[in-house]
Amino acid sequence: MSDFDWDDDDTENAGNESTGMKELRKALRAEQKRNKEMSGKLDEMQNMSRDRTVKDIISSKGLPDKIIKLIPSDVTSPEDVESWVAEYADIFGASTPSNQNQEPAVDAADMKALQRISDTQSSGQTFDGDFDQLDARIRAASSPEELNKVLFGNAHGPQVV
Repeated sequence: MSDFDWDDDDTENAGNESTGMKELRKALRAEQKRNKEMSGKLDEMQNMSRDRTVKDIISSKGLPDKIIKLIPSDVTSPEDVESWVAEYADIFGASTPSNQNQEPAVDAADMKALQRISDTQSSGQTFDGDFDQLDARIRAASSPEELNKVLFGNAHGPQVV
Protein backbone atom coordinates (compact mmCIF):
# COMPACT_ATOMS: atom_id res chain seq x y z
CA MET A 1 0.00 0.00 0.00
CA SER A 2 1.05 3.52 -0.51
CA ASP A 3 1.90 6.02 2.19
CA PHE A 4 -0.36 8.66 0.66
CA ASP A 5 -4.09 8.88 1.30
CA TRP A 6 -5.38 10.30 -2.02
CA ASP A 7 -9.01 9.32 -1.44
CA ASP A 8 -9.45 11.72 1.46
CA ASP A 9 -12.25 14.13 0.46
CA ASP A 10 -11.69 16.58 3.28
CA THR A 11 -15.44 16.86 3.92
CA GLU A 12 -15.11 17.14 7.71
CA ASN A 13 -13.96 20.77 7.46
CA ALA A 14 -16.44 21.93 4.79
CA GLY A 15 -18.21 24.29 7.17
CA ASN A 16 -14.97 25.86 8.38
CA GLU A 17 -13.54 27.47 5.24
CA SER A 18 -10.18 29.04 5.63
CA THR A 19 -9.71 32.73 5.03
CA GLY A 20 -7.42 31.85 2.12
CA MET A 21 -10.29 30.28 0.18
CA LYS A 22 -12.54 33.25 0.93
CA GLU A 23 -9.86 35.60 -0.35
CA LEU A 24 -9.40 33.51 -3.51
CA ARG A 25 -13.14 33.59 -4.25
CA LYS A 26 -13.21 37.34 -3.63
CA ALA A 27 -10.24 37.82 -5.98
CA LEU A 28 -11.91 35.61 -8.58
CA ARG A 29 -15.10 37.69 -8.48
CA ALA A 30 -13.06 40.89 -8.77
CA GLU A 31 -11.16 39.56 -11.78
CA GLN A 32 -14.37 38.36 -13.44
CA LYS A 33 -15.89 41.81 -12.95
CA ARG A 34 -12.73 43.44 -14.37
CA ASN A 35 -12.76 41.04 -17.31
CA LYS A 36 -16.39 41.90 -18.05
CA GLU A 37 -15.60 45.63 -17.94
CA MET A 38 -12.60 45.19 -20.24
CA SER A 39 -14.65 43.12 -22.68
CA GLY A 40 -17.23 45.89 -22.78
CA LYS A 41 -14.54 48.48 -23.44
CA LEU A 42 -13.01 46.31 -26.16
CA ASP A 43 -16.39 45.90 -27.88
CA GLU A 44 -16.94 49.65 -27.65
CA MET A 45 -13.51 50.39 -29.16
CA GLN A 46 -14.05 47.87 -31.97
CA ASN A 47 -17.41 49.46 -32.79
CA MET A 48 -15.85 52.93 -32.78
CA SER A 49 -13.03 51.74 -35.04
CA ARG A 50 -15.50 50.11 -37.44
CA ASP A 51 -17.68 53.22 -37.50
CA ARG A 52 -14.65 55.41 -38.23
CA THR A 53 -13.44 53.09 -41.01
CA VAL A 54 -16.88 52.99 -42.61
CA LYS A 55 -17.26 56.76 -42.34
CA ASP A 56 -13.81 57.37 -43.89
CA ILE A 57 -14.52 55.07 -46.82
CA ILE A 58 -17.98 56.53 -47.43
CA SER A 59 -16.67 60.09 -47.32
CA SER A 60 -13.72 59.22 -49.60
CA LYS A 61 -16.22 57.93 -52.16
CA GLY A 62 -18.17 61.18 -51.92
CA LEU A 63 -21.31 59.43 -50.71
CA PRO A 64 -23.77 60.82 -48.15
CA ASP A 65 -23.25 59.84 -44.50
CA LYS A 66 -26.76 58.36 -44.29
CA ILE A 67 -25.45 55.29 -46.12
CA ILE A 68 -23.44 54.34 -43.02
CA LYS A 69 -26.66 53.23 -41.32
CA LEU A 70 -27.41 50.84 -44.21
CA ILE A 71 -24.13 48.93 -44.02
CA PRO A 72 -24.59 45.68 -42.05
CA SER A 73 -22.71 45.32 -38.76
CA ASP A 74 -20.88 42.18 -39.93
CA VAL A 75 -19.07 44.26 -42.58
CA THR A 76 -16.05 45.32 -40.53
CA SER A 77 -12.81 45.39 -42.51
CA PRO A 78 -12.03 48.15 -45.03
CA GLU A 79 -11.97 45.56 -47.84
CA ASP A 80 -15.44 44.33 -46.87
CA VAL A 81 -16.78 47.90 -46.78
CA GLU A 82 -15.23 48.65 -50.19
CA SER A 83 -16.78 45.54 -51.72
CA TRP A 84 -20.17 46.28 -50.12
CA VAL A 85 -20.13 49.84 -51.49
CA ALA A 86 -19.14 48.54 -54.93
CA GLU A 87 -21.88 45.90 -54.84
CA TYR A 88 -24.65 48.32 -53.88
CA ALA A 89 -23.30 51.41 -55.67
CA ASP A 90 -26.17 51.48 -58.18
CA ILE A 91 -28.73 51.80 -55.38
CA PHE A 92 -27.41 55.08 -54.01
CA GLY A 93 -26.06 56.50 -57.26
CA ALA A 94 -22.35 55.92 -56.80
CA SER A 95 -20.24 55.17 -59.81
CA THR A 96 -17.90 52.21 -59.89
CA PRO A 97 -14.82 52.21 -62.06
CA SER A 98 -15.66 49.84 -64.91
CA ASN A 99 -12.37 50.15 -66.75
CA GLN A 100 -9.98 49.13 -64.01
CA ASN A 101 -7.92 46.97 -66.39
CA GLN A 102 -7.52 49.70 -68.98
CA GLU A 103 -3.88 50.22 -69.95
CA PRO A 104 -2.48 53.69 -69.36
CA ALA A 105 -1.39 55.76 -72.34
CA VAL A 106 2.38 55.65 -72.94
CA ASP A 107 4.15 58.09 -75.21
CA ALA A 108 6.61 57.04 -77.94
CA ALA A 109 9.76 58.06 -76.02
CA ASP A 110 8.81 55.92 -73.06
CA MET A 111 8.00 52.98 -75.31
CA LYS A 112 11.40 53.30 -76.98
CA ALA A 113 13.14 53.34 -73.57
CA LEU A 114 11.14 50.32 -72.42
CA GLN A 115 12.09 48.46 -75.60
CA ARG A 116 15.80 49.22 -74.99
CA ILE A 117 15.51 47.92 -71.42
CA SER A 118 13.74 44.81 -72.63
CA ASP A 119 16.39 44.17 -75.28
CA THR A 120 19.16 44.57 -72.72
CA GLN A 121 17.47 42.19 -70.34
CA SER A 122 16.87 39.55 -72.97
CA SER A 123 20.48 39.51 -74.14
CA GLY A 124 22.08 39.50 -70.67
CA GLN A 125 22.14 36.85 -68.04
CA THR A 126 20.27 37.32 -64.86
CA PHE A 127 22.21 37.16 -61.64
CA ASP A 128 20.49 35.01 -59.05
CA GLY A 129 22.62 36.19 -56.14
CA ASP A 130 24.77 33.06 -55.88
CA PHE A 131 28.30 34.47 -55.78
CA ASP A 132 29.91 31.02 -55.51
CA GLN A 133 28.23 29.87 -58.70
CA LEU A 134 29.27 33.05 -60.53
CA ASP A 135 32.84 32.68 -59.24
CA ALA A 136 32.95 29.05 -60.40
CA ARG A 137 31.71 30.01 -63.88
CA ILE A 138 34.30 32.81 -64.16
CA ARG A 139 37.13 30.47 -63.09
CA ALA A 140 35.94 27.74 -65.49
CA ALA A 141 36.15 30.06 -68.52
CA SER A 142 39.07 28.91 -70.68
CA SER A 143 39.04 31.72 -73.23
CA PRO A 144 38.26 35.45 -73.33
CA GLU A 145 35.11 34.70 -75.37
CA GLU A 146 33.79 32.35 -72.68
CA LEU A 147 34.58 34.94 -70.00
CA ASN A 148 32.74 37.63 -71.99
CA LYS A 149 29.79 35.28 -72.38
CA VAL A 150 29.65 34.75 -68.60
CA LEU A 151 30.06 38.44 -67.76
CA PHE A 152 28.21 40.19 -70.59
CA GLY A 153 25.98 37.57 -72.16
CA ASN A 154 27.82 37.62 -75.52
CA ALA A 155 31.22 36.61 -76.83
CA HIS A 156 32.20 40.14 -77.93
CA GLY A 157 32.25 41.88 -74.56
CA PRO A 158 30.30 44.89 -73.37
CA GLN A 159 28.10 46.74 -75.83
CA VAL A 160 29.15 50.29 -76.55
CA VAL A 161 26.25 52.71 -76.77
